[in-house]
Amino acid sequence: MDRLQKVLSRGIEPEIGFHVVLNAPEFFERKDFVDYIEREPVFTWHRPGRLPGEYADVVVLVEPSLNGEGTESDLPDDIWDTILGALRQSFGDNGEKLPAFASNRHIAVRLTNIEVD
Repeated sequence: MDRLQKVLSRGIEPEIGFHVVLNAPEFFERKDFVDYIEREPVFTWHRPGRLPGEYADVVVLVEPSLNGEGTESDLPDDIWDTILGALRQSFGDNGEKLPAFASNRHIAVRLTNIEVD
């Protein structure tokens, strides 16, 4: 079996993840946030050394318990707290309102940089 067939034979993970989008152009205007995403190995479309554009999305992972843990929990504190606050507002203080399929998976939070009026 060739390498591509091996990938296909494994299929997709049976547990489906969960993601949300948080439009936060205010984050992308901050030097400390931009410095962080340029310095740390984050999942982003931002090109270091350039001003973040409309397609400079950043993805962070948050524990479903919403206890404050996650891949980028060392972001500037107020930014991380804002991400957690948005999730808690939608899914409860401890993630109790998350869909059942997402209760044991990280929440992928895609931060977008779309200006709105």
